[in-house]
Amino acid sequence: MTNHKSLAIVIPMLLAASNGVNALDIFNKNGNKLKLYGSINPNHELSHGFLSTKITSHNDDTNAILGLSGEINITDELLSYATIEYKTDFSAPEELLNKQQSNTVRLGYAGFKYGNWGSIDYGRNYGIFHDVQSLTNHTPYINKDSVFSYNDNYMIGRNNSLLTYRNNDLFGLVNGVSFALQYQNQDKNRAELQQNGTGWGASLKYETDVGLTAIGSCFSSERSPSDKSNQDEKLPSAGAYGLGFKYDANDIYIAAFYGEARNLTTPSIDQNNAPNEQPYINKTQNIEAIAEYDFHSGFHPSLSYLDSKGQNSNTKDSSNSSDLELARQINISTRYEFNKNISTYMNYKINLLKSDDPSKKTKNPIDNTIGAGIVYHF
Repeated sequence: MTNHKSLAIVIPMLLAASNGVNALDIFNKNGNKLKLYGSINPNHELSHGFLSTKITSHNDDTNAILGLSGEINITDELLSYATIEYKTDFSAPEELLNKQQSNTVRLGYAGFKYGNWGSIDYGRNYGIFHDVQSLTNHTPYINKDSVFSYNDNYMIGRNNSLLTYRNNDLFGLVNGVSFALQYQNQDKNRAELQQNGTGWGASLKYETDVGLTAIGSCFSSERSPSDKSNQDEKLPSAGAYGLGFKYDANDIYIAAFYGEARNLTTPSIDQNNAPNEQPYINKTQNIEAIAEYDFHSGFHPSLSYLDSKGQNSNTKDSSNSSDLELARQINISTRYEFNKNISTYMNYKINLLKSDDPSKKTKNPIDNTIGAGIVYHF
């Protein structure tokens, strides 16, 4: 809720678990808690062309993430909570001559929770669409080149000015049924193509006792006029909906996700548009799936697939439309956990986009990528 990187970045999946399981207690007394959590992620990647042994690029995305989360009991039923999460990249030089941003505040929100009535918070948080899309973000090293992988893009990924209400077990009446509502305020204090108007979203989850979970999420947002001379111009709204499920039991993790989006900004597309062109995709369709197995020896192999397509994306003239292949890839991954704090991983991304695909218009990479690293998390 950061600039998109065209090649793979580490997604610290284990960090999410560390927030509750392995976090370090700084203070814990009478129900008031302050916890420190984080990760250090040394990693490197190599890229090569299709059926080629020549290495075309090297990338280092070593980074660290540090977070603080706290709870304060106000009454027996009412408590307040807050989280702040910070990331820094170690691959950047100490003195940035080009002023490249290497430090990022990923999360920063605070709120209240009252018994079975749910919780409400405000700040920089995960957008409502992350509820469903995160089901397939289960590999330790993942490369996505679709609009559903960008932060600061309406209610996808992390973003600012989010008011979020969550309720678990439907006010305590129905086990396994949870829902969330989210409102986003207009935000113009950013780059032109990352501005957003007001929006709303919702998410519904049903979780069973046998490991099956189904989630549906959606949102709709107004767009901010990019042409300051046409402030009264009525722009098409941006939005998305997604449906997903997972099975997480008996050492097996299987998840699938389908999502459609409209008019979402796509940073990977060349923004030097002609006057009749627009810097967003009219319609995007995503299919994602992943399967992982736990061998109980610390070894976790997984196989995932991503297919992301755009339609009518080039111009405002629907008679001059085109289709784009944004991403199509297979990820073969493996993760080995030495203990609850240290793991190592390797991922091989087979890029199914080729040089003659329409994707060359989006400047998305077409090389295969090998990534490896170590994660220390607490």
